[in-house]
Amino acid sequence: MDHFSGLNEEQIARLEKVDGTHRPVASLANVLKLHRPMIIVDEAHNNQTALSFDTLSRFDPSLILEMTATPQAKIDPAKNLYPSNVLYHVSAAELKAAEMIKLPIRLQTDADWKKVIGQAYDCREALENEAKEEQAETGEYIRPIILFQAQSQSKTDPDRLTIDKVTEYLTETMRIPREQIALHGGGYKELDSLDDVADPSCDVRYVITIQALREGWDCPFAYVLCSVGELKSATAVEQILGRVLRMPQARRKTRDTLNRAYAFVASKNFNDTAGNLKDGLVVGAGFDRLEAEELVKAHSGFQFSEERGDYQHESDAIPDTPDSKPADVINAIQKLPPSIRNKVEFDPESRKLKVTGVVSRDQRNTMLMTFNKVPGAEKAVESLFIRSNRIQASELIQGDKLPFIVPQLCIYRQDELELLSRDHFLDLPWNLADCDPANFVDRYRIKDASTVGLIDTSNEGRMTVAFVGDVQEQLSMLVHEPAWTLPRLVNWIDRGIPHPDVTKPAAKVFISNALEGLMRRKNYALDELARYRAELRRALKEEIDKLRKEREAGSYDALFAADAQKFETAADKAIVFDAQNYAYNQPYRGGHKFQKHYFQEIGDLNETGEEFQCAQYLDNHKDVRYWVRNVDRKPNAFWLQLPSGKFYPDFVALLTDGRVMAVEYKGAHLMAESRDKLRIGELWADASAGKCLFVIPTDRNFAVIDDAIKGV
Repeated sequence: MDHFSGLNEEQIARLEKVDGTHRPVASLANVLKLHRPMIIVDEAHNNQTALSFDTLSRFDPSLILEMTATPQAKIDPAKNLYPSNVLYHVSAAELKAAEMIKLPIRLQTDADWKKVIGQAYDCREALENEAKEEQAETGEYIRPIILFQAQSQSKTDPDRLTIDKVTEYLTETMRIPREQIALHGGGYKELDSLDDVADPSCDVRYVITIQALREGWDCPFAYVLCSVGELKSATAVEQILGRVLRMPQARRKTRDTLNRAYAFVASKNFNDTAGNLKDGLVVGAGFDRLEAEELVKAHSGFQFSEERGDYQHESDAIPDTPDSKPADVINAIQKLPPSIRNKVEFDPESRKLKVTGVVSRDQRNTMLMTFNKVPGAEKAVESLFIRSNRIQASELIQGDKLPFIVPQLCIYRQDELELLSRDHFLDLPWNLADCDPANFVDRYRIKDASTVGLIDTSNEGRMTVAFVGDVQEQLSMLVHEPAWTLPRLVNWIDRGIPHPDVTKPAAKVFISNALEGLMRRKNYALDELARYRAELRRALKEEIDKLRKEREAGSYDALFAADAQKFETAADKAIVFDAQNYAYNQPYRGGHKFQKHYFQEIGDLNETGEEFQCAQYLDNHKDVRYWVRNVDRKPNAFWLQLPSGKFYPDFVALLTDGRVMAVEYKGAHLMAESRDKLRIGELWADASAGKCLFVIPTDRNFAVIDDAIKGV
């Protein structure tokens, strides 16, 4: 009852009443409604009925956030269907770069369902051997699991491959112990009795279902999908396909065989089955159609014949040239980290590298950077990576591509070459207490009126949103709080403002001075400031951020007065562009076909506009071997340090003569804002001793690219 004391008429009007009275029902529903909750709906595609929306609306929420792989896309007002208001979309490339999913899916088909089961069985056995090697090396336990997709029972078709028939074949013919098999579907619910499938004491290696597994069952040990009935449509696979995509521990394994998913399907037509798998990725797992085209690859068996632990893989021979003498190769090996150096050998007679065990993707990239000055060594390193990981031709990027290595800007500190970062010009704590809040006090005022905004979600409708002021006004009257004191309000504001570069006492002094200034010069009462404390905290955070940027800009400017000899670029401190780590928000969907982009997909490039024209110019340039659309704030993107953040040039090109060129396109109206970008870009180019170029074309003047290449 205490929740409903002291309410005003406006609050009471929104609550359910006891029949025949004006008194609110003392219910949990009313308590939630009173507080205007934020509602988060997981698996939102399962909650799209009128009843679901009615239930949500009865909570009188201030916000509803949905999470789903398949947002509503259809527009049909007659059926009350409107597209979801998508706030954020995660691409397959981002998930892959974040090491969250196993990709690509390697597919093998055969018309004989018994042969398909045998192929899946052999695949799982090979993967378990790989997993044991992985555990011996890294300590991570993995027990690969097959998901068998059986057929439902039918009174008119007694030959259907039901759960019982598949189980009988596995136990009687394949001699698989029954305790290693779990049945779920068709009346069975054996997964429900398992506490943790990932527990090493669990024996389950095979799960047989029909189509849908229980909601939330998402075992990362599921590596293999085996469907004994031909996949006729995307809906036949969409609900189960996502179960084999999750990466154990969200961390790539040293063996690439454990970084992929596998599908074995009883089918007479590989292409049709591959198409349905891709459709399942789009319809059921929420992948982009263009991305899905690259996520299903042909599989033709592992053909493991070597012992993985001590088997030596040989590379292609390094070309015999004056610039790649055996001594140069041996010196490069000595520069490798011990974990790699101890497994790599070089045979001067055959000019081949040899490696014991598996070369991981990170190790390959490290070797590429270290061998950067040995001509031809990059192909030898790449062949070691491919052979040690059993990568099939269907998964390789077509064409004979050189590695794309971009040196980063470094600075000498205490005779050590380090990647230039904010630490090099902001290495002392910031005493915020010395800053004067007078400007903030002059500008700040409590906003009495809220604003209203419109968000267009479709051609058919729009929603009106009351912004923070309106919601805050309502929430401020809900809870009766004890009286505020200045120290308490200072503590509350400080807790909500991250400031790792400022000590807590210094931050409190600044905040306290600001509040005292508002009370003294603006005549705001302490209770009034406390009532609008959320808005006040946001404003103070903005002020602190502004002061921080001023400090950063001043310290950053001092960098350029330093001795130029302090800066250098180095191949062993570089970005290696890698398809595995090329993340973006949306793939390019334009009709123009680019020929020289380093990866098959192009990320976050509009179909028209000046930036698009710059990409076309690079693609058509005779001196450009490859180029990459460099995506902002993504792992493994090339960046340069700015005063208060990282600068990601729009494009990076590898020229035919081996030089690297970074290109940042700016519209003419934005050129004035690019002073810091131009300075750091030119510093990077100068520090490279001619190996790197930097250019900022503007107003479609792409001739500056030619001038930079020619050295004009």
